[in-house]
Amino acid sequence: MRATIREHKFSLRSEYDITSDIANYTATKAILSLLAELEVRNNAGDVAATISGNFSLFRASYDFTLADARTFQYACEKIFKGVYSCIGGSGESFHLFQHRGLRYSIFKDTPAGSTQIAAITRNALVICDGHEYDLLVNADDDFIVVACMVLALNTDQFPDDNSTVTYDFGNLFEDRKFDESWHPL
Repeated sequence: MRATIREHKFSLRSEYDITSDIANYTATKAILSLLAELEVRNNAGDVAATISGNFSLFRASYDFTLADARTFQYACEKIFKGVYSCIGGSGESFHLFQHRGLRYSIFKDTPAGSTQIAAITRNALVICDGHEYDLLVNADDDFIVVACMVLALNTDQFPDDNSTVTYDFGNLFEDRKFDESWHPL
């Protein structure tokens, strides 16, 4: 499945359009909140997920609450290599890895090992706050969890800077190599 998460370029608060082959969503960040508070809504306007930032001096930490009452804790494990974990209350576990350049991967942890479920590419040229992520995701995996992980990553790395024009060369370090041959199921 292909999907795109596109941040609005000109807005007072962070707003996102999330489009995929299956469904479309919007996400908005609460205005004047000390910690990040985002709501992800489906086309009908129902809340699909909420993302709540937690206070932390050095590492990103967020809580996700999905519409089906599942909860996840998203946190940075390795700052310089860009490794993030997302642990669900029911035992589900995911890891997001930053790679050199502007690419990311998400893996789902299972008893048999970890399996890649998503590949992500971020735009290099950013006008105002217009970050854009192109996602390839396995169709049978939980897209809303993947979208929440990308929104938390963007909120952590690019907190409402509203710069005019930025060119980003990406990451220098990586914990694991990007798999060029991976394709979604």
